Amino acid sequence: MKRNRIIVIVDENELTWESLGFLKQQAEIYQATSIQDALSHLSVCSYHLILIALQQEPETVCQLVETIRKLVITPMIVLLSEHAEIRNKIIHLGADTVLIQPCAAEEIGLQVYALIRRYTEWKSERKEENPILVGKLEIFPFQRNVKWDHKIVPVVKREFDFLYLLASTPGRVYTYSQIYQLVWQEYPHGDIANIIYCMVHRLKRKLKKVDVSAEHIIISVKEVGYCLRGYKES
Repeated sequence: MKRNRIIVIVDENELTWESLGFLKQQAEIYQATSIQDALSHLSVCSYHLILIALQQEPETVCQLVETIRKLVITPMIVLLSEHAEIRNKIIHLGADTVLIQPCAAEEIGLQVYALIRRYTEWKSERKEENPILVGKLEIFPFQRNVKWDHKIVPVVKREFDFLYLLASTPGRVYTYSQIYQLVWQEYPHGDIANIIYCMVHRLKRKLKKVDVSAEHIIISVKEVGYCLRGYKES
């Protein structure tokens, strides 16, 4: 059984070893080395919870919370110093819980447990009959089916995962490295651009068999990666 995964964004001494040890009993912990490192990981890796404890300017913390919430819907806990006056703003920007330091390790652990439980229950209850729609492309996550204009497109696992990834945020460009890590679930090695190109080429042929225009929904961004054409139905 897979353990829950938590990403921790902390300044030195802002979160005690006792608190980290308590969290490690509940989940796998990744401790980000910087804000940029955290954002990079959140863009390519899946976590069950984000924990922020930064001794930074209030505006920096607010900007980080806002940026993360635009990137992912993962539950977020923010630890603030005793005299912080930005609690309400941080909640409105997307944090789920704000705790005031000093805070007992047990209290942090209980909040982590409650938010992860609620998040995993919500994910399991998502209705499979609500597909992701991008133009004429329909993706059914639960059944792992793909349709174009209501016609089945026969895809294999990685082709589905690739389309699902891109369709979740149409118009966003995913790099070769991001695609490889999320679809192949391996650390990038070898000529990943060519590996992905071959998979996309096969996928485009399948789309083209259903509709000659369907393959054009996948856009190649030279020397960067791929995205799905984002457009509204007319």
